[in-house]
Amino acid sequence: MNTRISVVFALSLVLATGCMKKNGAADNGGGMSMADSMKAAYTAVSAAWDAGKVDEFDKYISVNSVDHNMMPGQEPGLAGMKKMAAEMKVGFPDQKSTIEDMRVDSNVLVVRSTMTGTNSGPMMGMPATNKKMTGVMGIDMMRWENGKFVEHWGLFDEHAMMTQLGMMPPPGSMPAGAKMDDKKK
Repeated sequence: MNTRISVVFALSLVLATGCMKKNGAADNGGGMSMADSMKAAYTAVSAAWDAGKVDEFDKYISVNSVDHNMMPGQEPGLAGMKKMAAEMKVGFPDQKSTIEDMRVDSNVLVVRSTMTGTNSGPMMGMPATNKKMTGVMGIDMMRWENGKFVEHWGLFDEHAMMTQLGMMPPPGSMPAGAKMDDKKK
């Protein structure tokens, strides 16, 4: 199961860039720099993701956005992101993303975030575990163009999530039924 929650992961692709200031810093027309606009847009997408308000994505993500790390079966573009986010909300109704760090380099926003939530609904065809995941880290990179995010790359610590949900043994543990003294003969 590849559950890359580009949370806040996989999602954002940002707001207007506007004109250039005299000093070369991009301005969105309201006095906010392009970097600040991108950060504000990502924050808004993150809040919409957590609240299950996927229609809010329309303000910040291009219809034809490209996700370079789609989940299995995910449709391309904005429609695919909205559907994936809605499915994750069913699996984790209390999901909460926390932005730990945001950096901007030119027109690319890089975000490190963590996610918590209880798997109390079905997820990717699997029944709910009713277990909680906490502090599961994700990294997102989004490129913005013409006022919206147009491209996404992301990684999510699926192993930590699956281990916390009881779907995978912790690192270094033995598979069920195995013994340390078992040897091939």
